[in-house]
Amino acid sequence: MARREETGSIPLYEQLLQDPGQMLALYDQGAQEVLDVARFEGYFDAWDPAQLRWPPSRGEAGPIDLPGLRKRGRLITAIYEGVPRRRDGRLAEAYEQFRRATPAYHRANRIYYQVRRQFLAKGAGDAREFLHLYQSLFVDALANGDPFVPDAGEAALQRARIARAPLSHAQAVAEALSTVAVGDDPRWTEVYAYTLDGVTVEAPLRDLLQAVARGTLDYIAAGEFLATRYNTYTNFAWFGSSVWKVITDADLLLYHLDRPGRADRPSLDALRGDLRRAQAMMVEFFQAHRENPDHLKPVSYWYGHQYTYLTRDMIDLTRRLIASANRLVRQVGAGYGVEEVREVTAPPLLVGRVEGRFLEYPHVGKGADLSGWRRAFRGGRWVISSWRMGRRKLRLAGASLDVARRKELAWQDFLAWGAATLRAFDVEVKVCVDPQFFPVAEEIGLGDGQKKVLFLPTHQSLLDHPVMYQVLQSPELLRAVGWERPMPCVILARTRLAGAGPKLKVGPWSITMFGVSAETFDRLLEEVDRFVTLDRSRDAGPTTQRLVQALDRYPGLTYPVGTTVAFDIQSPPLQHALFAVLPQDVVIVPLAFRGIHSLWPKCPKGNLRINPGLVEVVVSPPMPGETTLLPRRRSLRTQVESAALFQAVHLTTLLNPEPSE
Repeated sequence: MARREETGSIPLYEQLLQDPGQMLALYDQGAQEVLDVARFEGYFDAWDPAQLRWPPSRGEAGPIDLPGLRKRGRLITAIYEGVPRRRDGRLAEAYEQFRRATPAYHRANRIYYQVRRQFLAKGAGDAREFLHLYQSLFVDALANGDPFVPDAGEAALQRARIARAPLSHAQAVAEALSTVAVGDDPRWTEVYAYTLDGVTVEAPLRDLLQAVARGTLDYIAAGEFLATRYNTYTNFAWFGSSVWKVITDADLLLYHLDRPGRADRPSLDALRGDLRRAQAMMVEFFQAHRENPDHLKPVSYWYGHQYTYLTRDMIDLTRRLIASANRLVRQVGAGYGVEEVREVTAPPLLVGRVEGRFLEYPHVGKGADLSGWRRAFRGGRWVISSWRMGRRKLRLAGASLDVARRKELAWQDFLAWGAATLRAFDVEVKVCVDPQFFPVAEEIGLGDGQKKVLFLPTHQSLLDHPVMYQVLQSPELLRAVGWERPMPCVILARTRLAGAGPKLKVGPWSITMFGVSAETFDRLLEEVDRFVTLDRSRDAGPTTQRLVQALDRYPGLTYPVGTTVAFDIQSPPLQHALFAVLPQDVVIVPLAFRGIHSLWPKCPKGNLRINPGLVEVVVSPPMPGETTLLPRRRSLRTQVESAALFQAVHLTTLLNPEPSE
């Protein structure tokens, strides 16, 4: 369901509110389905199974009564309190598999390119033939790999379409391919060699490429395993139960306060309205997490904008529920003869006070809270530098320059604007390159200027843009990729992005901080900067194809989640439709921006409170498409598994996989 911000259509939860009875029926149905799954996950081991029935919103005797509301509270509390421990255990197991598979994957890439060079030097065939030979073994290994065997809890999650087994889609497709069998090509028996860490190994081509394929598939499977568990236990279970806990607590409180003389009627009606809206959001949330990721054009969850806007609205509404409920409690007095008339507690996840694995590193992030006037002063400096860049961009648009020169000058402007933005807000950027980057890049030949390079950063905040410009001109990155100077990139940018910052509104007109309308700025990005702008209300296919075509001339940059996240450790699945159109010869460089979310959070809606602090950028080793992207055969081309792998790389570099202290 498209979101209102993108297309002007009504969000699903707003549509549901037009028929409250139907909405509550769907809410009850979704709740029972969650309980059915949670039973297998161990949340209710001490419960009588007969008690695991969700009290309906309306029964034969009328609306839900006090015992029903109390039971709802106990059911959700059991899940809410059990999720953090179970999440830690599930993620620890998945991370260990991913950690073990990582070195073998990078070694496999080095072997692949050493053998590839020998293959071409011998005249045994061209690059396309070598890739075909490798992919035939890749599909064969995929079809004959051992399937993942889930435990009872994960099997229940898979039946409910909340989770998926690693490589389940790809294995089913590979098994059905008629070309799975590897042919008797005489080149398979030719001997090749590779040298790693001073040790030389000789073996037939088939043995070497089989080892590369198996190492890569192990890494992809481990990545999808980790990403799926993270989506399930963080995005769905932890976040969902945190919001749900507030809903059930506030619903029970409303029952006690909704009596003559206890609280003012307008406040009670407002609280009831917010509760119904929150329940409708939960219905959309349940549906979003059951999205089928195998489709290239999903409905909601796998397109980051729709999902993160929904969860942002859920966070804002949950905070409003807490504030409204607690204001009523203070108004009537806690207790009121009933223990349940007490203030609603904010869940730790929604206020950034959590413990466990895969959380923000403590040494990065916001450094200080600024006073209002200091924030305004810094924001003013930012607006001035942005306005000046907008003026220069307009002049470049009208200048008599060739396309390459205009883009070069525009790129220098963006680099300068990024640096000025970070200075204005006192944001420090530290770039850390993974040591494995250099040997892998050397084997790939990343610095020869002939490779199609695509930078793939995380997207935790709108500050990602100026930080990325700083990274692209940093000595650390230039040395890693073998560039003598910063290279202009082609960026896949969302339309109307300029409207996310400060703007001046006069009647129906709106001027961005760049001194032009958002629509004019989009046009300048296309004409001057040669960016590729993506309108989410339209088919993304032609736009991403334009990005791919531009990779022949420029390095590329795209944020694969498609939008900023709603809370610090949220990580929606990457948009696999992007990976479905990438060429096999692309080299992808993942980057993670640690600590950046707290500098400019997405919540509340329209937030412009930008904070000083430290951002640590981790540059992962390059990941070649030739070995890592699935062959473009039938529905393998959806690249669901590859997208999950890159999400796992982001997760393990963005967040701390070890327990927090």
